Amino acid sequence: MKPKKGNLIMQNKAKNNKKKRELVYKPYKKGVAASKMAAVRGAKTLIYYILFVFLYIILGASMQFENTALRIIANFVLVLACGMMLYMDGAKLGESEAALGEITLQREQSGKNVHPQDAQRCYNPAKGWFMMLIGVLPLLVVTVPYAIFAQKQVYVLQGLPSWVSGFEGHDEISLPLAYYTREGGTEIMDLLRLIVRVLVFPFANMATAKNPDAMLLVDRLSPILASLPSLGFALGYLTGPLGRAMVHGDIASSTKRHQRKIRKAIKARREKAAKKNEII
Repeated sequence: MKPKKGNLIMQNKAKNNKKKRELVYKPYKKGVAASKMAAVRGAKTLIYYILFVFLYIILGASMQFENTALRIIANFVLVLACGMMLYMDGAKLGESEAALGEITLQREQSGKNVHPQDAQRCYNPAKGWFMMLIGVLPLLVVTVPYAIFAQKQVYVLQGLPSWVSGFEGHDEISLPLAYYTREGGTEIMDLLRLIVRVLVFPFANMATAKNPDAMLLVDRLSPILASLPSLGFALGYLTGPLGRAMVHGDIASSTKRHQRKIRKAIKARREKAAKKNEII
């Protein structure tokens, strides 16, 4: 027999209710957004990024596929993986500081002394952005000036044969020759280009040197591209209260399940006792 439509609806509702995770938010004390401790923690995100750069260099050579779609997907996955690692690190820190904020608020309400450092370390939504800014600031110092003055990189041929000078008066020849005799960039720009290309190595891999227009776009967007992994840290930190709400929700759900089991056990004992009394 096929189950009735009404029963199916009830079963689906029951399944949806089970899938929903209970969230219990508790008040917490807000910490200081900008502090020395937060700055030190933000500097650690820069260290993580430098480690990612070394990872880019090691794996980048194996991701220079001729197939454009495959090359873009592979390098994007690498950037996404690094961003997710920082996201999880930020989420872990945000949850621990939200927990500290709850404990600190309870201590204040109960009239106990709170250490000033504990008060600073409590969760603050703006702290994640401050730590991200500290982490990306050295990157911006390098990438922003280069992004402003970056030019399309072209091949330069110097020392043309002397017999070519006799044709420089013709427009149809002088214009192409002007391209080949264009002077290279300054040493400072060359150094900045090298550093920036390393910092945004996966995106440079996506564009490739064969496409100077795409590479110029990467150079122009290098401040944003270099900041993307650190953005994951800031977004992860913002989930701190949500993580704590999930923990409290799991505890509340576990307590409710335990209480239901106790009530069922008591009810079963009473029914068993009632049946014995009826027999007697």
